[in-house]
Amino acid sequence: MKKFFYIVLLILIVGGFIYAYPEIEWSSPEVDINLQSENIGTRPFDIDVLDKGKGLKNVTVILVGDHGESILVNKNYPEGIKGDKITVKLDPKKLGVKGGAAELRVSAEDRSRLKIFSGNKTKVNKKVTLDLVPPKLDIISTDQYIDHGGSGLVVYKVSPDTVNSGVSIGDYFFPGYKAGFKDEDVHMAFFAYPHDVEPGENIILIAQDQAGNEKTSGLFYRLKDINYRKSNINISENFVENIMVPLMEEDSSGSSHKEIFLKVNNEMRKKNDATIKKVGTKSNSEMLWKGAFHQLSNSKVEANFADERTYILNEEPIDHQFHLGYDLAVTKRYPIEAANDGIIVYTDELGIYGNAVMIDHGMGILTLYGHMSTIDVKVGDHVAKNDIIGRTGETGLAAGDHLHYGIYVNGVAVRPVEWWDNKWIKDNIILKINQANGEFDPQSPETQSQN
Repeated sequence: MKKFFYIVLLILIVGGFIYAYPEIEWSSPEVDINLQSENIGTRPFDIDVLDKGKGLKNVTVILVGDHGESILVNKNYPEGIKGDKITVKLDPKKLGVKGGAAELRVSAEDRSRLKIFSGNKTKVNKKVTLDLVPPKLDIISTDQYIDHGGSGLVVYKVSPDTVNSGVSIGDYFFPGYKAGFKDEDVHMAFFAYPHDVEPGENIILIAQDQAGNEKTSGLFYRLKDINYRKSNINISENFVENIMVPLMEEDSSGSSHKEIFLKVNNEMRKKNDATIKKVGTKSNSEMLWKGAFHQLSNSKVEANFADERTYILNEEPIDHQFHLGYDLAVTKRYPIEAANDGIIVYTDELGIYGNAVMIDHGMGILTLYGHMSTIDVKVGDHVAKNDIIGRTGETGLAAGDHLHYGIYVNGVAVRPVEWWDNKWIKDNIILKINQANGEFDPQSPETQSQN
């Protein structure tokens, strides 16, 4: 009888272990507080929580400071949740918190039955500094007259704690740069009023500190409407076969003429423009150019900026695109001059633009030269205005020898004609620099731009 009792007891113990073992885990949750710095303000930050076993049960986030304790997050989870990204945003008025030293305390509990009534717990404490005061921002330049699709400049002063500033319009952001003024807190931001942004959009100047606190100020401006052309372009099957098929990055056999056209004119165009954007946003922090930009000598404009084109194949409209530059024609294989001083940042084949060169002129200003037959410069070369960088051609999506010329502000295409106009340069750039500071050293933007 006693032997039977021990057997039953052993069975119960083994059975209990088999039943309980899956409910037990030995690893604790993982907690990662994602802060860009030890200063926290009104900018949201994320806390990543992960459990590799039974899943999360509860996460609590507490802020401890001179004000006492504030529960920022107290979140319970249903079974099976293995991880979560918790976004935390402070509301200083609601919490009654002020600046100063504080501590974030994060506690995460899983669903393990190892401790009978509670699971494994992870506690992470992090010392932080509450910074709830936004930076200061003062606009120096005035009189913003902007063409729709054109460029602008604002000169402004920020407080020393500012780590990021610039101009926001619609979905676009244009960073500001220190500009060599005697006062290092004075910045300049070149920006665009993109052709695809509707008139009436607010132009906002933004200054942000390390804690993410923002100060904003609206820019008063007058927008000049530009009547951009619309045109229909008939595409022949012969053009698709002879010009577009060689540009294809994949086998085109079995594809219709329409499919080939859209692959190149639409998909490849987007990819190429993304490359221009990427190159254009990595700009030198100094203003490298001076004076008006140079139009290709003896050239005639054959296609304008922001022309809206409807492409027609076999009497069917199949695509709509904007031509974001000028087509300039002279004679075949004509020498191409650099539009202004700068650094060569791209020399390669670029899809629809063919053989292309890009020149960084600093502070977000970039020029693009496309459809070239030859390229006579290399990345890293410093060029001066009118230096020869190659020759015109008909590479890429070109139906004849010409130069595709574009100018960009932080990767956004703008109207080149403004930058060719010395009066526009003086009225919209030099004047604003002079408003900020009447005295410059020999390397200052004002001195450079008037040469």
